[in-house]
Amino acid sequence: MEMDELFSLMVEEMPGYLAASVGSYGEGSGFFSHSTGTPDLGNKRDALVKMIRDYVEIYEGLGGVIDFGSNDEILITASRVYLLIKIDHNQQRFVAVLLSSNGNIGYLRFRIREYLKRVPHS
Repeated sequence: MEMDELFSLMVEEMPGYLAASVGSYGEGSGFFSHSTGTPDLGNKRDALVKMIRDYVEIYEGLGGVIDFGSNDEILITASRVYLLIKIDHNQQRFVAVLLSSNGNIGYLRFRIREYLKRVPHS
């Protein structure tokens, strides 16, 4: 699936969708971003990838074991938005989706695993 198709799918099926970024947090990381306006996660690429790398470092430092099928979520809740990041440790890739506060975070948590499967391997 092309990234434009993936972003179109997110817009179509995700109530409250504002923006998304997908890519790799490994060396030479690929990164794709889409936004319906502002805010735009693409403008925060370096900070987003750094946050994911720092999370992985803390996770491992606290004894987290990265094994087959291992993936985690980071959820940031702000007054007007939710940012949910799904991380695939084995492939070092992620999906980050920004929803408005009236978006359905439960439905996003249900669908984000499928979105992650569609991100190209690095």
